[in-house]
Amino acid sequence: MATYFYPYRRGISSRHSLMLVLLLTFVGILSSCGASSTAGKLHPSGSTPTPTARELKGTISEFSLPTSNFFPGSILAGPDGNLWFTEAVSNGCQSGKIGRITPAGKISEFPLSSNSEAGGITMGPDSNLWFSEFSCAKGQSGKIGRITLSGKISEFSLSSNSIPGGITMGPDHNLWFTEVGINNQNSKIGRITTAGAISEFPLPTSTFYLGHLLAGPDRDLWFTEAGINNKNYKIGRITTAGVISEFTVPTNLTQLYDITTGSDGNLWFITIDYNRFRGVIGRITPTGKISEFPLLAPTYHSYEITSGPDGNLWFPERDLDGWHDKIGRITPSGAISEFPVPNPISSVYGIIAGPDGNLWFIDDPANHSQNSSRIGRITPTGKISEFPMPNSRTVPGGITVGPDGTIWFTEMNSNKIGRLV
Repeated sequence: MATYFYPYRRGISSRHSLMLVLLLTFVGILSSCGASSTAGKLHPSGSTPTPTARELKGTISEFSLPTSNFFPGSILAGPDGNLWFTEAVSNGCQSGKIGRITPAGKISEFPLSSNSEAGGITMGPDSNLWFSEFSCAKGQSGKIGRITLSGKISEFSLSSNSIPGGITMGPDHNLWFTEVGINNQNSKIGRITTAGAISEFPLPTSTFYLGHLLAGPDRDLWFTEAGINNKNYKIGRITTAGVISEFTVPTNLTQLYDITTGSDGNLWFITIDYNRFRGVIGRITPTGKISEFPLLAPTYHSYEITSGPDGNLWFPERDLDGWHDKIGRITPSGAISEFPVPNPISSVYGIIAGPDGNLWFIDDPANHSQNSSRIGRITPTGKISEFPMPNSRTVPGGITVGPDGTIWFTEMNSNKIGRLV
């Protein structure tokens, strides 16, 4: 199950903006994804408990972290029936943590090594959790971390000047991750075995840098990449043997964001066409053929996309003026429908497929100096309901489906984990 982390709201320092870049890599606005997806979308057979379908009423509970100056980030369901999440200090350069919360709300925390913070997190084929680490101290290279279900952490150092970002499990049962070098150059795709052996595969063009990475339907891994001049965006593919192919997006001045797999066996991605400042949904076949589908309304755009339980692709939409957000749907044949969010003062992000056959998302109107963030639900037919947070100043971040069949999410500025049943 995918999980997303969107800490673009109020009170996030520039250092944590860097953290977001590592989690979602070049999500250009730092205002609405993700994600990279930060957790893997492919899990080993039998390793993730399948949530039982249930009706969710919208009742929200909150569980405070033991340490008040830490905020939670990415979150995902573990193979042990618990939720696992990353934590970072709210200010200064201190060691981050990996957190675990049981369905009953009991939280345990496991500190990382000195000056390290966790970025992306995913489940490995060995039933451990794997995560990327970067140092908040200048001049230190990143690491890949592993934590067992009992909380034992191991760390594996990367080559000099490498900063890891998103991480996912590959079809070869290794972990794959992105690496960004100094000044966004000399980027690589990394691979680590469950024994800790690391291999690195540089991009063909040293001036290009990496975005999202995921396992594709063809047993290869796919990723987005861009040049340092923000032109000539590409979709990349790497085989499990490390052979890289690149496919240039047809429209120049197009910026790539999220990418996901569709029910049709293709990859779907989000772009913004800056020639017209209009959002575009893209589709690429496993052979590299790209099709593009502009959004219906000029100035509307998106930053993320996910596969829905109805076989369609779903995405949030935002207008250039920051008002009147929508939820969009595109069929595998390219037909787009749009559903306005009921409250015109809205900012929608973090959309995921829920355990109840619906889509769930976060609606945080903080960009309009409004409080009262909400967790939203949209049915496959387009009916939207929203459920306000108990604390009007709470800002949700990561969101995922728990092994108990409920919605779990992180709360950044209130240092809590939330659950919706």
